[in-house]
Amino acid sequence: MPPPTPLKFTLQPYNPYSEDDSHHMPSFLNAAAPIFSDELISALRECGVDSLDVYDLELTDPDSDQVYTHYKVVNIVSLVSAADMKRSIVTGHGPTNSALYDVDFDRLVVDPGRTKGHNFFRLAESTNMLIAHESVKQHLQAKGFTDLAFYKLGNIAT
Repeated sequence: MPPPTPLKFTLQPYNPYSEDDSHHMPSFLNAAAPIFSDELISALRECGVDSLDVYDLELTDPDSDQVYTHYKVVNIVSLVSAADMKRSIVTGHGPTNSALYDVDFDRLVVDPGRTKGHNFFRLAESTNMLIAHESVKQHLQAKGFTDLAFYKLGNIAT
């Protein structure tokens, strides 16, 4: 069953004493469900990302009462088990009887042969992790997305 449309979320009020708070509206909001700007979704689709289910969103700023409608809640439907667990350094384990590990990594090694051609996906071994192929990263940077952070897999700690 699809969610109600549009979904309605409210931002946290601005806290001027927090180093993490800003009035800048980024391309990506890491919430309970990822929130992407329409521009980011368009750029991802331009470079071949086809694994995004998007849902209309009304995002309200409680400080100004402004309602942003150029964002979508995103479900990244490609869940890929691509971690080379023997070469990666794992710091925590999920249930061992689960098909999904849901672990934390100090160092992640992805086996390119297991990505099944996906260039943007959630990692099955750590479902909160989004993996972008180098070509996706380069495309997004060329399009001017300076507010996205990309990490080398060997330096990841989740």
